[in-house]
Amino acid sequence: MAGELVLRTLKHVWSTLEPLHLPMALTGGLALSVWKHVRATRDVDLVIDLGTTEADTVLSLLLAAGLHVRRFPPVRPLAPFRLIQLGYSPPGSFVDVDVDLLISDAGYPREALARRIAGRLPELDFDLSVLQCEDVILHKLISGRLIDRVDVATLLRLNRPSLNFGYLLSHVGSLKLTGEFGEAWREAFPDEQPPAAADASDG
Repeated sequence: MAGELVLRTLKHVWSTLEPLHLPMALTGGLALSVWKHVRATRDVDLVIDLGTTEADTVLSLLLAAGLHVRRFPPVRPLAPFRLIQLGYSPPGSFVDVDVDLLISDAGYPREALARRIAGRLPELDFDLSVLQCEDVILHKLISGRLIDRVDVATLLRLNRPSLNFGYLLSHVGSLKLTGEFGEAWREAFPDEQPPAAADASDG
């Protein structure tokens, strides 16, 4: 489960950004618990659509709220997103929590954010938005770390009956993630071949 400092960081960042009234949603390790997969995580991952707001405006707001930049330049490309990597030490702690802000400018990232749903983490006392399971899977395939592939396999096993495979596989193809998806699928279902987009139903 998420540690107290990570949850305090999420609440602080979310409440700092919320007055901007920009579309945003939780993704990454913290979002897993919404989709039946609970594991420890040490960072906060949010996706946000800035619209006409400049990235520097959001960055300045977060810096004024006590966050600091972890990588320079502060705004970097991470196709198909732009990425701001920040850190935050909650008051009274000496631990730095990583905060990754994924900026959705157009195309798939904006579509994923438009599909977000309302959700609540058991340990928190406020509502927020969370990416749909298919989009958490796609984000983790894009990230591409070993732990992300394990997460994808677990999400596939736990949520298979409710996944929209038509949507998922369409974006697996368009984002050129077929190989990564195939590896995760075989880890989840060793005796089955991964489905092809043409074979997937929309249900």
